[in-house]
Amino acid sequence: MTKTPRLLLAPLLLALAAAPGQASAAPKDAPQPSLSVSLTGSAKEAFASAEILLNNSDFPRALAKYRQAYELSKDPRLLFNMAVCERNLKHYASMQALLARYEQEAGASMPKDDRADVDNALAAIRNLVGALRLTASEDGAYVSIDGQPSGTTPLAHPIVVDLGPHVVTVSKAGFTSVVTPVVVQGGSEQPVSSKLIPILHVAQLVVSAEDGATILVDGKTIAKGRFDGQVASGRHEVQVTEPGKIAYRSQVELRDDEMRSMQVTLENEKHQGTLLWPWIAGGGAVVAGAIVGGYFLFKSPQETQAPLVGTLGAVRFTSARAVR
Repeated sequence: MTKTPRLLLAPLLLALAAAPGQASAAPKDAPQPSLSVSLTGSAKEAFASAEILLNNSDFPRALAKYRQAYELSKDPRLLFNMAVCERNLKHYASMQALLARYEQEAGASMPKDDRADVDNALAAIRNLVGALRLTASEDGAYVSIDGQPSGTTPLAHPIVVDLGPHVVTVSKAGFTSVVTPVVVQGGSEQPVSSKLIPILHVAQLVVSAEDGATILVDGKTIAKGRFDGQVASGRHEVQVTEPGKIAYRSQVELRDDEMRSMQVTLENEKHQGTLLWPWIAGGGAVVAGAIVGGYFLFKSPQETQAPLVGTLGAVRFTSARAVR
């Protein structure tokens, strides 16, 4: 039976990878059976595959198999094995997180010597990792570091990362994403602030008309003669009016960031003959149109003396004479 690697710390107190096959057994002073004995079913198969991969120094795939075994069994000792893989991949922030979880989940079942070694290893890598304390102007924003998801705002705790350069991205629907490059110093905490700016769905509309013309958009007066400004994207009704002119009206569909220019020339209204002639019928004044009035205007006096019986719209009249 193999022995668990004690976290015997070399010059950097990082000898977690010593003898890869040893990462799987129970602590020497604990009554627990080794993982190869205690695991069963699919978890045991995944663990066996991880051991082979670890012995072949295939650390990424070994890590994946250890993780699979952990998800199936929830045995906290597998967190230690995963930390060994992360150490060999030089992922010290991930290693730190796994060792801290191992301490927390194992609790009183972790042998005293192993707990001391884990604590020493965590102390050793303190200067190989740093923390980012991120704040954002919007809650519910998605945070990623180097393309890997890191939570949503507001974040309850700083994000631990390896020292060196990183890219922090904060994004939320309806806002422009904020991308911040940072260089993390080991053993320190660095603030990162992201201000998200709403995406404006607007277009540029230019309406040119005569100086005295009134320009309306969606029924609201916005300018006289000329308008050049931003309006919300989408459909709008544009009107141009001026006294004595035929009003212009049009529907326009504007896309985001589009510029639409409209040149409007209004036509004069056409006045047709509308002289009104008053008539007397039944004691009241009745107005007849110019055509009827013209009939009597151009008739001879003799013709106008004859009694007339007829109708004008809803008004009946008889023997009426034009009032001069």
